[in-house]
Amino acid sequence: MLIVFRCRQCDASLSNPLERLEWKPLPRVKGREHYTYGPSTVALGSVAADPDPYVPAGAIATWVINPLDGVQLRPHMDPARLYGCCRRDGLNGPNLLCACCDSEVGIEISDCWTEYDIRLLSSAVSVGHYR
Repeated sequence: MLIVFRCRQCDASLSNPLERLEWKPLPRVKGREHYTYGPSTVALGSVAADPDPYVPAGAIATWVINPLDGVQLRPHMDPARLYGCCRRDGLNGPNLLCACCDSEVGIEISDCWTEYDIRLLSSAVSVGHYR
């Protein structure tokens, strides 16, 4: 059964239809070149619940999706949330907003020294079945 993540505030879709998998991160790629996007830890079209809360999100559990599966998401308006060497390191709290209502819904991790993931905050999104 496929699921779709929706904004808890306005009910906008925030993901493509996804298959839920158990947390088993894809292997990290070593030696990648600087200034390139690293690999995502989840395959395109899938989602996993991270068993360890992502520290910048506080004690909030997160759903990990491939960035190519995120929809209707936009960068935070506070530039302090968008820090990183080359892109976003995700260390300053939620940096993704719902494009429809501006609610904080996730954290993009995409810096040159990190994996490339979106972590949706369990407290800010709801899970619906894809119809």
